Amino acid sequence: MTPLPRVWFPALIGGVLTYLCFFPVNFGLLAWVAVVPWFALVVADRPRAMGIYAACFVGSLFCHLGLLQWIRVAHPAMYGSWATLAFLTALGACASLFVARRMTRAGLPVWLAGAIAVVAVDYTRSHFPSGFSWLEPLGLWRPIGFGWYFLGHTQHDFLPLIQIADITGVYGITFVVVLVNGVLFTVVSRADLFRRGFRLADNAPTPSRLGVVVAASLVPGCLAYGTWRLSHAPFADGPEVALIQGNLPQEVKEVHGEEMMLHFEALCDEAVSGSPTPDLVVWPETSFAWTWSDLGAGADPNEVSSAFRRNVNRSRLIVRETAERWPVNVLYGMNRVEWETWERTWLFNSAILVDGKGKLIDTYDKIHLVPFGEYVPFVKTLPFLTAFTPYDGDYGCQPGQRFTKFALPTPSGAYTFGCLICYEDSDPALARRYVSGPQPVDFFVNISNDGWFKGTEEHEQHLAVARFRAVETRRSLLRSVNMGVSAIIDPCGRVVALPGESWTKSKKVTAVVRGRVPIGTQFSPYAVVGDWLPLACWGVLLVMVGRRLVRGRKRPA
Repeated sequence: MTPLPRVWFPALIGGVLTYLCFFPVNFGLLAWVAVVPWFALVVADRPRAMGIYAACFVGSLFCHLGLLQWIRVAHPAMYGSWATLAFLTALGACASLFVARRMTRAGLPVWLAGAIAVVAVDYTRSHFPSGFSWLEPLGLWRPIGFGWYFLGHTQHDFLPLIQIADITGVYGITFVVVLVNGVLFTVVSRADLFRRGFRLADNAPTPSRLGVVVAASLVPGCLAYGTWRLSHAPFADGPEVALIQGNLPQEVKEVHGEEMMLHFEALCDEAVSGSPTPDLVVWPETSFAWTWSDLGAGADPNEVSSAFRRNVNRSRLIVRETAERWPVNVLYGMNRVEWETWERTWLFNSAILVDGKGKLIDTYDKIHLVPFGEYVPFVKTLPFLTAFTPYDGDYGCQPGQRFTKFALPTPSGAYTFGCLICYEDSDPALARRYVSGPQPVDFFVNISNDGWFKGTEEHEQHLAVARFRAVETRRSLLRSVNMGVSAIIDPCGRVVALPGESWTKSKKVTAVVRGRVPIGTQFSPYAVVGDWLPLACWGVLLVMVGRRLVRGRKRPA
């Protein structure tokens, strides 16, 4: 038999197993063995390196084409985005393999090298090229990246395990899962059946006693910590909320016509008329049909057009009129336009909070914009990229600049909350900013429009990712999502309220999710320290690279 199957079989079987760990299958327990075939590529010595990486790329590409297929559902133009993102994610898998192989050959145990490599590359993938928070002091920070489909996300339902996210972020769960897979690989790689099935060479690593000890200590330690975290006193009851979940497909919603208005207005009527009266009603992202107009901080009032002045006044008048119908605090998801000069106005994806009298409390503009969905990267240099967008013309939003801490007055007391719009709840750096300072918020609100994805597994996967923000910050997260899944998530990641009986039955339904916000006050080390674990992984990698360079220079000519 040719040596080619040595790498193609484990690469393809590993891709299949990884696919099964995520939605729509959601077999998270499988993640504890799904990476074992990948370790066969780490130690492979045949065929040549190009063949090993080609097998890894193809196996990962097929896996992520399946996992990310929901992107293409949004619009025919998004097929290119689907293929591109799957391609880049497969390149990330090859990068992890490259790092792990190099570190193993430098003397690091394969199980440790694999865990370090995967976490380091996951961190880079989720923030590349400019989303690293440590770039902010240099003025180079702009949130970007794709923080989905980490192996740690597969464990979202195992509450005792994921509690370590308040120390390590989701990267810690990924690290533990990959490390256990690596140790398991060293154990089973000496079994004849496994060696024949995976075509392992004779130089497969010997079982690692140290690895077994580390894994046997790390997993129970994580579970013990999680059990302790879950044994807290009952959370205090916060404000009463009503979260609107619409059920409008995007082709109807983006018109911002009468059907959209009547749909969400009827839901707000239902939300306000419920008992008890909510302290806060939340609308999904861009679900309020009108646009909020503002003058920019540097705008000259004498130069503002009369038409724009009318828009400014009309937006205030509209929310005052809605307060007569809904005399409660309401957080609207809507577009916001800001005048700067005659030649320039800015468009923002915003959340607008008004009180029961229709008075503006505060606004938040989305900071982490979605490429091709809210702006076209490099559009001036590469104008052909507009072909990959679902819109015509210049539609680009501007990123927000302020982390708004909304003040929420209620009869029982005042609260504060931070708003995360759309996929901002998949960016832990944004959530951390609201709780790491001297006045942390009491909870989070996520408003999103997932109507693009028409009941696919995107809805469940989005909710699974969001659970980690609650654990990492030890704050509840409320989700108001068009087409679902709306939810109330407590500070330990429990989903305590849904529109339906299950996650699947909570998609594509019209509903109002009611409940009191569980108020958590537990301290989160991760919120303060941040991504120390992936940075430590990169530190180990750089040290090993430096050592090899020094040794190379010392060799005789």
